[in-house]
Amino acid sequence: MPKIWVLAAFTLAMRVPALAQGETTSAIAGSVTDPSGAAIPGAAVTVTNVETGLKRSVKTDDSGRFGFPQLRPGTYSVKVDADRFRTQQNHSVSAGLGQKQTVDFTLSIASAIESIEVREQAPLINQENPNTSTTLTARSIEDLPNPGGDMTYPLQFAAGALINTAGSGNDFVGGTNGYGNVQFNGLPSLSNGYIVDGLETNDPLTNLNSGLSTNLVLGLNSIAEVTVNTVSYAVDQGRYGAAQVNYVTKSGANRFHGNLYELWNGSKFDAADFFTNATAGNHQPRSTVNHFGGSVGGPILHDMLFFFFDSEWVRIALPIVSATTVPTAAFQDYVLQQLPRGGVDSVTGSAYQPAPELVPFYKKLFALYGITAGTPLPVLGCPFNSDGTAAGGNPPNGNGCANRQSISHSSDDGEQVQTARIDYNIDPRNMAWFRFQSDSGLQAAYTDPINPLFNSISPQPLYSFAAGYTHVFSGRLVNYFNPAFSWYESLFGPADFPKTLAALPIVLQGGGANAPFTTLGGLDNTWVQGRRATRFFINDNLAWTIASHELRLGTNSRIFRLNDYDFGEGVVPLVTYATLPQFIYGVASTASKTFPLANSQPYNFLNLDFYAQDTWKVTRTLTWTFGIRDTYNSDPLNPHNAVARLAGSFDSISHDVGQPLSQVIRTGQGTIFAATPAAILQPRTAIAWQIGPGTVLRSGFGLFSDILPGSVVDLVGTNPPYSKTFQGGLLGAVGGVAIAPGVPNSAIDATAAANLLFNSGFARGAAGLPPISITAVPDGKLHAPYFMQWSLALERQIGNALNLRVQYVGTRAVNQPYETQANGYQTVCQGCFGPFPYGQPADPRFGPVTQLSTGANSHYNGLQLTADKRLGHGIQVQTNYTWSRCMDTVSNGGFLPFAAGAILSPLPGELGRQYGPCDYDVRHNFTAQYVYQLPIRFRNRMLARALNGWQISGTAFWHSGLPFSVLSAPYSANGDGIVQGSGPQYASVVSGVPLYEHNPIPGVTQPGTIQWLNPDAFISAVDPSTGACAGGDSKKNCQFGNLGRNALRGPDFVWSDFYLTKWFQLSEHIKLRVDGQFFNIFNHPNFGLPVLGYAGIPGKPSTETGFGALSYPTSPPTGLLGVGLGGDSSPRMIAFQARLEF
Repeated sequence: MPKIWVLAAFTLAMRVPALAQGETTSAIAGSVTDPSGAAIPGAAVTVTNVETGLKRSVKTDDSGRFGFPQLRPGTYSVKVDADRFRTQQNHSVSAGLGQKQTVDFTLSIASAIESIEVREQAPLINQENPNTSTTLTARSIEDLPNPGGDMTYPLQFAAGALINTAGSGNDFVGGTNGYGNVQFNGLPSLSNGYIVDGLETNDPLTNLNSGLSTNLVLGLNSIAEVTVNTVSYAVDQGRYGAAQVNYVTKSGANRFHGNLYELWNGSKFDAADFFTNATAGNHQPRSTVNHFGGSVGGPILHDMLFFFFDSEWVRIALPIVSATTVPTAAFQDYVLQQLPRGGVDSVTGSAYQPAPELVPFYKKLFALYGITAGTPLPVLGCPFNSDGTAAGGNPPNGNGCANRQSISHSSDDGEQVQTARIDYNIDPRNMAWFRFQSDSGLQAAYTDPINPLFNSISPQPLYSFAAGYTHVFSGRLVNYFNPAFSWYESLFGPADFPKTLAALPIVLQGGGANAPFTTLGGLDNTWVQGRRATRFFINDNLAWTIASHELRLGTNSRIFRLNDYDFGEGVVPLVTYATLPQFIYGVASTASKTFPLANSQPYNFLNLDFYAQDTWKVTRTLTWTFGIRDTYNSDPLNPHNAVARLAGSFDSISHDVGQPLSQVIRTGQGTIFAATPAAILQPRTAIAWQIGPGTVLRSGFGLFSDILPGSVVDLVGTNPPYSKTFQGGLLGAVGGVAIAPGVPNSAIDATAAANLLFNSGFARGAAGLPPISITAVPDGKLHAPYFMQWSLALERQIGNALNLRVQYVGTRAVNQPYETQANGYQTVCQGCFGPFPYGQPADPRFGPVTQLSTGANSHYNGLQLTADKRLGHGIQVQTNYTWSRCMDTVSNGGFLPFAAGAILSPLPGELGRQYGPCDYDVRHNFTAQYVYQLPIRFRNRMLARALNGWQISGTAFWHSGLPFSVLSAPYSANGDGIVQGSGPQYASVVSGVPLYEHNPIPGVTQPGTIQWLNPDAFISAVDPSTGACAGGDSKKNCQFGNLGRNALRGPDFVWSDFYLTKWFQLSEHIKLRVDGQFFNIFNHPNFGLPVLGYAGIPGKPSTETGFGALSYPTSPPTGLLGVGLGGDSSPRMIAFQARLEF
């Protein structure tokens, strides 16, 4: 039996009472005093859930205090009885999810038996909670404009939240997306925990918010309440270190309740995006969205047994507009003529041999293109113009070889979610609930702009179960047991992969501005990929009140089995070309192919958390919370022992070329790392001090562990000899030149020959094997990543409806992981392009070496202002403003970027040079949400039906521009360059020249784009027109530039959504709601960061073509058209919803 399962069984058998990592309960507490302020001990306090009739009672202690932990969130009646005092009762106390609602009573002396009903509203300020929390009820969620109905969207309105507008796609299929819908307080967007009824719903492979077929997180109609903890010092919140988001589903009550709804959107009600309108001949594609469903809940046995059921369905016809570059018909004919002749690369000067055997392959390749008409695009190395004349320049820069197109097409997507729940009030001391959910659908995972043959789909079923059992030992000791389970599958690939590969057995990709054509073959080199995941959760929770202390002791556990299908990535060869002449003559710059032992591998994970906390009511106005959390995250375990690792980090091993690889690669390993920490201690402490009536000061400090994503197994798990990747081509290590398989001197066939040679030689312990790529892990024990967080806040309630908060928040991330290419080298000149060595790699036995390290860090300081007006006089408003600064060396946890095109890997040994603005560093960030019930009250029945019941609600976002970088063009002259290496090769800044230019520049700005940067303000170390260093190849000229990481800023983001609502009261308990929903109501265009980040040479427009331009729109990370599926949710979209509520 594997050790990990033995440890799991032992731990779960201990059944230590605990308080769960994901809150599903609430609490009510308070004090009882007489008119003089003296405590009344022994008073009987009873809470009654107004919906289910559940009752619990307790007596006040010697200090007059009482508490009801582990309550189901909802509305309660609180009644106090004491001898010689009048009975008091508050009929409407709202106990929010994960919150402790304070209700104090002052009893007056009774002259006879009488009762006083208390109607005052609960205070806006929680006087004991040191955390920063935002709670939304089901009604608030319904009124909040939410494009796509995504469960994560309400998070955007919590303090410290930054919406991801940098290209978030959360579509883990190899695109150019960023990852994570929202980021908090300068910490990774992959470090937010999403917990529904105690069930962790994060994608275990990526740590992302887990959407399935539509990539939306559906199920919002089943949610009763959501609480976002952005600054949380409670040790029962954990596993993910940035924010903890807790959801609780609706349940039945003594009265039947529910809803039916349908939302519809059609393209006739949508505006075209900015770039569709800006490009002549573009047409807006059709689109249709249907989002429909309903719920019902009610009693099975009055006051005892209740049910709830919810069903949600989404159908999306996706409109997709893609910018593509295709070869012209004249260029295709030219290539077929040149292949048998061979020739000289006019860009690099290299001579290429005749390749008549490639003609049939190219004919087959060209047949995959459809219409190739479009806007002529100048390309270096193109010998003729679109009018047939010879192109001028040396090298030529003709526009007759490539046309730029904007392609409009559609694909369909669908998903459905069903949720069922049973609640059982066994007796006043025992309560239980059970919830089951299924989610299924078919995702249009990838839609190819060249040929639908390369489209990809993904069926994605999910099944989950959660339960809760509360046992009241006494009024001061309550236990809550919360087990959960989930299973899901998410596999990606073409519908008929053999047919796809028969049409094109490779993926052909250009590398740089001089290789302009859109990738042919789609994402076939990544298929089949995905995962199957099975997870078990055990949470067992205890709350124990002793005098002025509320103790929380506990553990929560996750057992996780991942079947990882990413090992099949790379089986389809990826071939690149660096210049247009390389394409003309069929020459591969690189050709990479992977040879795995199996296309999938299983891995087991175990996560244990133990914690203890004391919330001490030091005085009536001061609460001190302190506790400690201990985390154990197991080393991922492969039960087949199919893991291979280097004997140490790459720098620590011997680089003796005579030493066989079999002596330096340790095979038959079961775990990914050599060792992981047995304990990660996280002390936390905070105070909440009521310094005056309606004024609370909060402060705290804490350590928070972070968890590595499951995808870490993709790195070390793909090491040789269990998985081997070889690279052929001009820059590859195993030779070959031709781009096609099965022809003489094929670069792809060279990788297959290298694989056979490696297999036989490694088994014999031979030296001199073909160079192989590998991933190295740190020496010794892994340094676990963690965060430090501290804050100081002042909160003030004004009147009964307005709450103001001023808060300073600081965070620091420590030991964050990052990757470097440790075995890169350059072939240009001695001393060029440091830190890469000249002529050969540090260890010629290896190809590319990815070194996984820890040691990246971040620093964040933010000032946050929040104003929250509770609903009164028909108006409810919440606003957040943050001024902040975030600096780091690697952003977003080091594995997946926050922004499309962000830099995660530093140059070897130059992590410190990466220190700059975080990928999510914005100086100003503002969000707002509001509801306004129009004050129209007609008594006439006809007028009332037409004019009463109108409501408007809306949201607003504004943040300043996100940062990005500008790089030098890659070296490509004479077939030389940087080999097996990566990292940011920055450009230099030209002193005294403005960095930004927003007017079109002849010869630079391309049709359908907007100029953003001034190309003459940046100089590339390499002249793109020659592929050699600007000023000639020398140690002085061939160095990376002085521009730092994320030194430039993109455009601001401005967005506003709006609902216009009419209510119709059909009967006492039945209402019809009709919405007109306007997303991006002002149709304000928002632009993504510049795509082409390679600088040119000032004064040479031919080297700056397309540089620094805005070419695609951006929008919130979730939308009516799903997430990451290719649809464009950026223009104004109008939807209509009818909703029947009872």
